[in-house]
Amino acid sequence: MSSDQERFNDLEARIAYLERHLEQQDREMLKQAERLALLTRELTSLKGRVQGMDDKGMPAQEKPPHY
Repeated sequence: MSSDQERFNDLEARIAYLERHLEQQDREMLKQAERLALLTRELTSLKGRVQGMDDKGMPAQEKPPHY
């Protein structure tokens, strides 16, 4: 009977390990999703700024200060 008890304890330990590992992965995935959303917003903002510039890097609607 101790063999069955050992197997049972081993299975319980494995399940506990897997549950902890899964929770850690979930937390990391959420962090990555938040970081990805932030980077996407920043990229969208930068794309808008670049599209509003001319070939020389100046805002398309403004004249340089020496004019």
